[in-house]
Amino acid sequence: MIIENTLNSLMNFIPEIILFIMSMIVLLAGTFRFSTKYVFHITLLSVVTALLLSFQNYAVNASLLFNSSIIKSNVTDFFKYVCYFIFLVQILISRNYLVDKKLASGEFYSLLLFALLGCFVIISSNNLIVLFLGIELSSLSLYSLIALNRSSIISSEAAIKYFVLSTIASGIILFGFSYLYGITGSLSIEDIAKHQNLNESSNLYLFSYILVFIGVAFKFAVAPFHMWLPDVYEGSPLPVTNFIASIPKIAFFVLAYRFLEDNPIINNDNFSKLLLLLGMFSILAGNLFALAQKKIMRMLAYSGVANAGFIFLGIFLAVNNNFSIAAFYVVSYSITIVSAISIITFMSSKKFDLVYINDLKGLSNRSGYIAILLMITLLSTAGIPLTIGFYAKYLILDAMIDRGLIIATVIVVLMTVIGLYYYLRVIWFMFFERGSNSLINTIGKFNLFVLSLIPTSIILIFLFPDYIFKYVFEILT
Repeated sequence: MIIENTLNSLMNFIPEIILFIMSMIVLLAGTFRFSTKYVFHITLLSVVTALLLSFQNYAVNASLLFNSSIIKSNVTDFFKYVCYFIFLVQILISRNYLVDKKLASGEFYSLLLFALLGCFVIISSNNLIVLFLGIELSSLSLYSLIALNRSSIISSEAAIKYFVLSTIASGIILFGFSYLYGITGSLSIEDIAKHQNLNESSNLYLFSYILVFIGVAFKFAVAPFHMWLPDVYEGSPLPVTNFIASIPKIAFFVLAYRFLEDNPIINNDNFSKLLLLLGMFSILAGNLFALAQKKIMRMLAYSGVANAGFIFLGIFLAVNNNFSIAAFYVVSYSITIVSAISIITFMSSKKFDLVYINDLKGLSNRSGYIAILLMITLLSTAGIPLTIGFYAKYLILDAMIDRGLIIATVIVVLMTVIGLYYYLRVIWFMFFERGSNSLINTIGKFNLFVLSLIPTSIILIFLFPDYIFKYVFEILT
């Protein structure tokens, strides 16, 4: 029986096992001259293979693996598919950039696979120890990736800042975990989440959850826990920034969902007010700071702070276990920001760093197609109609009105309108400013095809949102 359960667990967890094995093979391949040029192909092959096996083992019903420490369900599979799609777009677009910056090494791709694996462990974990291992595996890999460009002082500074603050966040989360274990006597996240259904509520249980979600706020870069984000966005190699901006957010949303599912604490006034205030303050701070930015990546960083606030509002609004609105927002934002950073990576790949917003002057004269793609992603991030970002923000605001939070809704709308300025400023530079930067790369038919996938889906999902949203609603409720 034990052997049968172990084999079943191994078979259901085979995509992650392949990623683990292949990440070490990629690292070894990078140490030999004859195989260094194949590390990208090995990475691509390993991710595609893991994705195909994941499709083959799609979970219709939830199952517990490895002595109930790992959970496999349609929820975990859905979010992993989104991560796979995002990851494939990132590595395909970043290949030329990494070659030109002399960063295309076995170490880079191996660490990137480890970071992806860590996020998958977070998504699948049903045990506090396994969850913390996933958090640390992802974080440690990202520390190294940020500092991989040894010739850049900015990268080293960003890595140190991310290391220090992320370590503090992990410590706060671990502190909360220790209290939860002491209160419930269980390492199972499912048992911890259902503890209040069987026992009286306690202040220490509430305090433990506040600690955990302060740590989650650090990882999401929700204000006022966001100070590391602008420096990391600016100092990291663009492919690393692309990863940090998207996949960890999906993983930590699943963490939040796992802790709050069927848990009455989400209706606790003190806890829900914390989520509401963090969300509101993050939207306010993110949009105001973004207005003053002259560098494109710092602007997108503060935009990320504002959007993290919307994610926290979505979690706050998840009454009756309806996490579908927050999940839809996380997925739509992650896909959109990946599109924006991928376009910037593509344009920066020919020994030129696109740093300032001014560098985009007259982009439409040089390549109107790329300008349109970037415009669509920026409009979606801003929440303009005909894009998925508008629909995601509309769902949040509509749910806030249903809860009777009229004043809070008005403040969020005003901050969102103010935030339109810094998005429209970029569009103005691309279409209405004279002159163009001849150093910007616009050549690459395959990359342009890959870059077109997300902006096209942004518009199509807005036109036909029911197919995606109904599926998300079904698996999360």
